[in-house]
Amino acid sequence: MKKFLTCLIFSLVLGALNFSYAEKIYLDITQPGIKKLSIAIEGFEKVPVVSNTIKDNLEFTEYFKVYGPFPYKGEKFDPSLWRASDIEIVIRASTEDKISVKIFTVTSDSAIFEKDYVLNNSESTGNIIASDIYKTLTGKSSPFFNRFIFLRKFRNSTGLFISNWNGKHIYDSGIRRELISKAVLKGNKIFYSSLHDRFWHIEFFDLSTKTNREIIKSRALLQLGDVIGESQIIYIQNDGELSEIKIADLSGKSKTIASSRWVESSPRWASSRIFFVSNRAGSPQIYETWEGAGARRITYQGRYNTEPAISIEGSKLAFSSLAGGFQIYILDLVTGIQSQITKNGNNEQPSFCPDGNFLTIMSDRRGKKEIFLISADGLIQKPLTAGYLPYCTR
Repeated sequence: MKKFLTCLIFSLVLGALNFSYAEKIYLDITQPGIKKLSIAIEGFEKVPVVSNTIKDNLEFTEYFKVYGPFPYKGEKFDPSLWRASDIEIVIRASTEDKISVKIFTVTSDSAIFEKDYVLNNSESTGNIIASDIYKTLTGKSSPFFNRFIFLRKFRNSTGLFISNWNGKHIYDSGIRRELISKAVLKGNKIFYSSLHDRFWHIEFFDLSTKTNREIIKSRALLQLGDVIGESQIIYIQNDGELSEIKIADLSGKSKTIASSRWVESSPRWASSRIFFVSNRAGSPQIYETWEGAGARRITYQGRYNTEPAISIEGSKLAFSSLAGGFQIYILDLVTGIQSQITKNGNNEQPSFCPDGNFLTIMSDRRGKKEIFLISADGLIQKPLTAGYLPYCTR
């Protein structure tokens, strides 16, 4: 009886959600040189902000070309009306007491996706619908809810800013320090390492309460590396003689994971694995370690490899390598295949986004330091805003 009730409740929850995803992938974004998918949207007349957001988001990825919105008066979908055009996908909405969205191909009058949304003419609703469309057509999580934190320099200080995924909405955190060496955004907390008043600090700022809290303060150099969950930090402490990789909780209680007399930096956390940069081979290279274990060298191609970033699932390593100028490379940790994904200007400071297909980087290819959004294959490269040291999150 208990099992029956559990199954019944589960079925009712699924029914209440009232949507279905197609199993087929209509655009494989993992393949190089793919053609843009042509989409027409209909019936969004009452919610223009929603339709504009859907169109802007989908087209910004450069995977889609969106036409419309076109009017829709409730007639049954007829795929034959579209076959003479270049349209491959039709997104239809009715907006009476809710936004009911259906997605069709031009080969069938049966929808491949159906879902109801709250009738709200807002950008947030448009993001939600665009994300579902993206997932339905590509099989991948969308980048539309990504955020990134980045730095801007002023005459006598450095400031921290937060942007939405495409650089359209930028928020000034109000944080200013003499020098900020790293910032990480996790949930509603900004973690950062900085120099001010002749001391190095690692602090966090709560965006909800607008309060700042110091975790560690030292005359020795402190460099934040990463944040584990929202309750621990991993960082480097260097007193000029010894480099120590440490983990601390938010009260400042710390433990040393590794220490050496080499120059080491940029520790990154990935499911108990720690990636970091060390000059122990004579020039900066990327290494991997675990608590209580020795270091294993990861990068061998290139004489100067730095700024590691690990993909969400832990299978890919992005880093900056000096080859004339700095360029971004991705190393597949499973196959060992290494690929260069930038070529113009200096490109540094990679950060994988949670969707898994995009990264943020800093590039000076247009003469000043800017944040770029790039795809993991390097084919899509979009300028977002002026700044440096981006960290992409959700």
